[in-house]
Amino acid sequence: MQFIVGVDVGGTFTDASAIRIEDGASFSAKVPTTPSDLLIGLLDALDGLAAEAALPTHDLLRGTVKFAHGTTQTSNVMFTWSGSKAGLITTEGFRDELLMMRARGRVAGLSLSERRHLRRTQKPPAIVPAERIVEVTERIDARGRVLVRLDRADAERAVDRLVGLGVEAIAVALLWSPRNPEHELLVADVIRAKAPGIHVTLSHEIAPVLGEYERASTASVNAYVAPTVEDYFRRVEGALRNRGLTVPVLVVQADGGVAQVAQSVPIRTIESGPAAGMVAVQALAQTVGLSDVIATDVGGTTFKTGLLVDGKWGFSRETIINQYTLLMPMVDLVSIGAGGGSIAWVDDSRLRIGPMSAGASPGPAAYGWGGEQATVTDADVALGFIDPARFLGGKLPLRPDLARSALQPIADQLFEGDVTRAAAGIRQVVDAQMADLVRKATLERGHDPRRFTLMAYGGAGPLHAASYAHGLGICRIVIPRNATVYSAYGAAASDLRNTVEISVDAGLMADTSALESAFAEIEERTVALLRQQGVEDGDIAISRSADMRYERQLHDIRVPLPASIRDQNQVIGAFENRYVALYGAGSRLPHARLQLLRIGVEAVGRTRSPDPRPSTKPPPPLTPSVDTRRIYWPEAGEWIETPAYDGAALSPGHVVAGPAVIDEPGTTVSLPRGATALIDPYDNFQITLDREVK
Repeated sequence: MQFIVGVDVGGTFTDASAIRIEDGASFSAKVPTTPSDLLIGLLDALDGLAAEAALPTHDLLRGTVKFAHGTTQTSNVMFTWSGSKAGLITTEGFRDELLMMRARGRVAGLSLSERRHLRRTQKPPAIVPAERIVEVTERIDARGRVLVRLDRADAERAVDRLVGLGVEAIAVALLWSPRNPEHELLVADVIRAKAPGIHVTLSHEIAPVLGEYERASTASVNAYVAPTVEDYFRRVEGALRNRGLTVPVLVVQADGGVAQVAQSVPIRTIESGPAAGMVAVQALAQTVGLSDVIATDVGGTTFKTGLLVDGKWGFSRETIINQYTLLMPMVDLVSIGAGGGSIAWVDDSRLRIGPMSAGASPGPAAYGWGGEQATVTDADVALGFIDPARFLGGKLPLRPDLARSALQPIADQLFEGDVTRAAAGIRQVVDAQMADLVRKATLERGHDPRRFTLMAYGGAGPLHAASYAHGLGICRIVIPRNATVYSAYGAAASDLRNTVEISVDAGLMADTSALESAFAEIEERTVALLRQQGVEDGDIAISRSADMRYERQLHDIRVPLPASIRDQNQVIGAFENRYVALYGAGSRLPHARLQLLRIGVEAVGRTRSPDPRPSTKPPPPLTPSVDTRRIYWPEAGEWIETPAYDGAALSPGHVVAGPAVIDEPGTTVSLPRGATALIDPYDNFQITLDREVK
């Protein structure tokens, strides 16, 4: 038997998903993440996955033909400030660039409300303190010409100083290195000669675009996280080989693709789990015939949302983590600290949810692991939405009494001691926060959310989707049957992907031959990396894009371009079409000059991925068996004896009308009054709310 396996190590749970190639049968496992050593939770998840497939773990791994891993390891290093002792080598006169943070480090990445409290803002801890930033005398200009040549002895002096300080990794960020990397390559040669065990990050390789601070920040963050991340994946590869795995471990990247460990850049694994979720969303959308989808991932710690427009997800070229700006292509997602483990608290007589989370340790109070603060999960347990005996398939029985005890202080402060009202208030507030984030991701970008289908996954997504969809005016929801491990499934479905972007001279657009040559050069770079990972040329698909704007505009847009460019009118036409599509008819400025800022190439190498197949479950009986459970529905404001279906007993063709809940091994599908769920041929829940879009 052969399997495709994906895993996703999240902040609260570690998920694993497998597809048996012979018959398309799927298996899943969900276990608590082990923050002290993520590898332990990963191996526990694989043991659970093998048990679901009725195989020893060794046999499952020996039969695995593709193994993909999504992780939060990189984010964890940043959020816990537990990275390596890193150093930075930069151009003389630019020593304070990383510390100055372009004068926006105090507020970068903060919400508007957080920025308003200026006295509470401060710069983040220095991942490279001033004493470990060393200058070298060199200068390359904006055209790539060497004005002051770097002397090797000067580079050796800088390296010796950092080695003497005991650094584990060195970032090199010299001025204008994307135009001419000669001096950065010289420094790298010196480091490898004098200290071969030290990790080296070159800014022109990791972020070959303009932006002095952003490039230095990206390189420095990579140096900061790389030793920990690379050590983790070395341990993963070793442990899995010892347990029978014979294929390379693929690591999910922030752009939605995967790469072999040896070719993976640590910083590009940030948010790899959510990116894998978008891969799964795209695959399911294609299967069921959807083109415009709002993806919502509600985990234990965060709520994330992204858009699928015309069947494609968007990309962002810049992200901020712990107030440091990073330049790298990644799936465009926005998030807030609102998940099942998010802590409820009182702020000046106002009920607030998150961003603090109980995480995997101690977890929500209902877990019985020592948590004492009320969380969203505790509220859902107290209201009856989650069956304590069925949580995680009965492997983690919950304690409703502990959930109510955790809720009591909030009830006493805001709800006259009424725990039910407190729990209902928590559920309503967190659902409103989720709806607000979806509005930000849609309305602020010119999209009407009512025209989209909402897809909900993650452990708490199916439980809350109908509520936040109602607040958005959305009338159609799709919940995958494997929603609780959907990012792990997406990891298994991901293809090898290599994305390269470079800054170019604005005048390049007028020189079609030079522009075509620039595209050809980076295409060769992207394809070469896929070839190194064993992808045949026939399995590689290439797409081109450019970042452009009208002159004097502050924001640029990404424009898809054809495979070959014959004249600049093709580029102009592509930009104008994209501009009108984004901003509406009449927005085009026919006499304004265009600026070409960056060009990019994405090369995708197709790999073996799970092939969606219609369910093989037997035809459903006329009426599925059903229990009842007493649930407090905040929308109705009352306790209702509610039908509670066992999800395993539902087959394609079954229809469930709300109010009802459907208990799945890792989640609960909540159907308020007026909602109807149809089990489709692929075993997904297709939910319709009683509202039509006018």
